[in-house]
Amino acid sequence: MIFNDLLWQPNFVIQDNMAVNGRQLDPSTLKAFENAAAGHDGVLSDSTGELLIKPCTDAEAEFYQQTLQNYPDFAELMPTFMGTLHLGAPAQAAESTAAQEFVHTSQVQRNQRSHGGKIATETAIVLENLEHGFSKPNVLDLKLGAKLYADGTAPEKAQRLDKVASETTSGSLGFRISGMKVWNGESFDTYDKLYGRGFNADTVKDGFATFFSGLSVGLKQDEAAELLETIEAEIAKARNALERLESRMYSASILIVYEGDNAALEALMSGVSKTPRLQEKAPTRGEVQRSEGEEEDEDEDEPPTACRVKMIDFAHAVWTPGQGKDENTITGLKNIEKQMDMLIARLTA
Repeated sequence: MIFNDLLWQPNFVIQDNMAVNGRQLDPSTLKAFENAAAGHDGVLSDSTGELLIKPCTDAEAEFYQQTLQNYPDFAELMPTFMGTLHLGAPAQAAESTAAQEFVHTSQVQRNQRSHGGKIATETAIVLENLEHGFSKPNVLDLKLGAKLYADGTAPEKAQRLDKVASETTSGSLGFRISGMKVWNGESFDTYDKLYGRGFNADTVKDGFATFFSGLSVGLKQDEAAELLETIEAEIAKARNALERLESRMYSASILIVYEGDNAALEALMSGVSKTPRLQEKAPTRGEVQRSEGEEEDEDEDEPPTACRVKMIDFAHAVWTPGQGKDENTITGLKNIEKQMDMLIARLTA
């Protein structure tokens, strides 16, 4: 696949028709995306809510493109990548306020360092919105790694991140809760990065219990256990992929989304077939040999799903052939799996 860089104009098209069928994105319809559990400001969504336009570094855009071209199995563990946008001056006053702010920010801050607010950039990536299709998406962002920065990072920033890691579960478990939002039946309860920093290795289980608390209300025990097993299988899939590959993914995250609306979740779980057990590792499509007689023209609309698990945030990620596997990230995923095991054990005891 070839993904084309495009200028920010009143009407632009992501030109990879295989990805988005030539859909036009009109900046006048873009709006600020306000449902993220964590991450930088400045993310936009299209009018349908299916796509996100995320400011990013050139390195992150390059990582997405390299992964699609050279590591297609791992690409399936990431949000679907539609292409990149290179921002130019606003062409018409009719552009949306959100779009104008996005362009203005990139022009003013392009040479300034970002500290967690808006990223100083002229580049954006267009991704699938992982929350799209859920009625009330519960979202958990888990930042991976005990070391949170790449080699060559400025000493003062490295010291600051080392201090954060040493005082949180990043250092002890190789992951920490970066943010989450949970539907309480009337509104979303939101938990920012400071919430996750308050846990230690013994208490972080309470954060997971809070995030998955809705399962005990909307599902039977066996259904709740099945959903947790599905989520853990997806986490194991990401870990298994990284154990076969050579990379460094500093400060990447794994994002877990599940349906927070009790009635919708119950309907989804009562209508699904038996979930693959963890031993089956939920193989990627690239690991499955399609039969010759399988129809090529499949429905492109993804069916409703009870949960979704993807790796995200690759601003400091690179493929590193010859340097071995990414133990820093893998350790975090292993310990997240242990947290899932504990939740499942409570339901199946």
